[in-house]
Amino acid sequence: MSCEGHGKSTTCELLSAKQLQHVVQRVLGEPGWRVAACDRRPAAAGMVGFLGDHARVTVHVRLNGAVKKLRLFVKSLPASNAPKAEFIQKYGYSKREALALNLSEEMRGAEGPNPWCAPVYLCNESVLVMPDLALQGYRTLHNQHTVDLQHALLAAAAVARFHAAYANYATARSRREHRPYSFLQEHADVLKEHTLCESPWLRAAAKLTANFLKAFSAKYEQFPRDLEQQLVQRYLESCATLTEYTDTLNVLLHRDLWVNNIMFRYDGDEPTNALLIDFQCLRYGPPAFDLMAFLYLATGQKFRERHEAALLRHYYDAFAAAVDRDTRERLQELQYDFSALADWCERSRMFAAFMALGILPFVLMDPLIAQKTFDDPATFTRYCDEDRTEPVLAYCRVSPVYMQRQLEIAEEFVERFVIKQP
Repeated sequence: MSCEGHGKSTTCELLSAKQLQHVVQRVLGEPGWRVAACDRRPAAAGMVGFLGDHARVTVHVRLNGAVKKLRLFVKSLPASNAPKAEFIQKYGYSKREALALNLSEEMRGAEGPNPWCAPVYLCNESVLVMPDLALQGYRTLHNQHTVDLQHALLAAAAVARFHAAYANYATARSRREHRPYSFLQEHADVLKEHTLCESPWLRAAAKLTANFLKAFSAKYEQFPRDLEQQLVQRYLESCATLTEYTDTLNVLLHRDLWVNNIMFRYDGDEPTNALLIDFQCLRYGPPAFDLMAFLYLATGQKFRERHEAALLRHYYDAFAAAVDRDTRERLQELQYDFSALADWCERSRMFAAFMALGILPFVLMDPLIAQKTFDDPATFTRYCDEDRTEPVLAYCRVSPVYMQRQLEIAEEFVERFVIKQP
C-alpha cells in the first residue's frame, strides 16, 4: 500500500522505505521506534512552486508505547507533468538545491536564534524533506503581496547571514587549501546556466515583455519599433553580468527571492525572523545580485524609491556582523565595503529587473489558475520555450495587481536600459 491523498498506510509513495527510515531517525535521534502510519496532503491548493510538487506528510511513529506525529514538508519531482520533470532534471535544478542545502548543513544555517534556512532531513536529486515550518510559526505572504519595510529588513538580514556564512566557509577553505577557493570552479557542472543565456526561454520572455507593453503601456508609442529584438539583446547582456569576478567578493546566490521563497516567523502579528527556502536556482557571484533581485521580485517601485538605500545599509550591517575575523581581513584586501556593495547594486540592477520580468508572470498568477496554465503537460513546453503571451495577457485583464506589478518593471526596464538616455 502507499499513502494516497488523506489515506493512511505504513509507507509513503514520496519516499522509499529506506528514505523514510532515514528521515525518522534524523528527527527522533533514538532507536526503538516503528512507523505506524503515514498520510499526505497537498501543501496548498494549486501551483505553489514552479519546479516541483509540494506536500505535507505526517508520519505516525510508535515509540515507548505512545504514538508521535512527525510533520514534514516534502518536495518532489512532478508526478503528473513529465515535460516539467524532464526540464527540472535536464537543467539540474534539483542538483543545485541538494548542493545548496547539504552545504547549508556544514555552514550551520539552520542553527541559532535567527536561522537563515530550515533544517534538512533528506535532500537529493529527486526529493527534499524538511520540517513543516508552519508548526514553528513560519508562513509565507500571499503570492501577489509585496513586502513592507519590516518584512524587507528581516529578509535582507537573512540574505546577509546566508552570504556571510558562505564567505566564512570560502575563507576557511582558502586558508586550509593555501589557494583562493572558488565554488564555481569546483561545481561548474552543476551551476552551468541553461535558461538565463541564449535560450528559447529567454527569447520567450522578451516576446512576452514586448507584447505585454503593446497591450497595456500608455508609453508604448515612445518605445523602439524593434522592441522585442532590443529586449533580447538587453536580456542577454543582463545575464552576462551575473558571473564570478576576480576583483570583488563572490558568494553563493539564491537568485529567486520572490515572496513565496521567504518564510517569516511571527510573534502574534509581529514578524521576527526570515528563512530562505527553495534553492533550485543557485548561482555564484557578487552578493548585490541577490539583494537587487529581492527588491525587484518582492517590492514595488515606490518602495524601492523610498527605502532602497536604507535596505542596502541594513543588509551590509547584518553581513558585517556575521563575518569572522579572517573573512574581514579578506574583505579589506578586496576593498569590499559598503561603497563597493552600493556600486555593485547599481551594476546588477538590469539583471534584477530582467529576473522579475522573467519570473513574475508565472509566480504572481493565482495558484489554481497557474496550475491549469503552466502545469499542463500538453502546453508546458510551448509556454516555457515558445510564447506565453496569451495566458499572461488574459490573466492581466482580470487581475489589476498582476498587470500593474509587471507593467511598472517593464516600463522601467525599457526606459533605463533600452532607450538611450541623454
